[in-house]
Amino acid sequence: MASHTHGAVGQICRDCEHTAALPGEALSRSPLRDFFYQYGDSAGPTAGTLENPEQGVCINIPEGKPGTAFSPRNQLPDADAMVYSEEDCQGVGTKLGPDAELGPEVKFKSVIFEVA
Repeated sequence: MASHTHGAVGQICRDCEHTAALPGEALSRSPLRDFFYQYGDSAGPTAGTLENPEQGVCINIPEGKPGTAFSPRNQLPDADAMVYSEEDCQGVGTKLGPDAELGPEVKFKSVIFEVA
């Protein structure tokens, strides 16, 4: 299962399915196996990360419940990311290849990773 952190390293996500990485864990992981995104106010966004996300499983972005996440960046070298406009990988899908990123106009609430 993917670890999920919010803006501050090690902040615990109490209302999501993921566990937050502790500071020591964050340092021991390769930064090239993560999926990054932003959420909140586009003028002062907060960073979100899915660390080593599981492939083939739809992941709802916890910050997507009241709004949407945006500016996805896929740093998984061996997986495509498909972001969806709705939870449960429904709605409009947008594909990001390995090591790709899209701008703030791409808004999404869920993502799934597949081997590239």
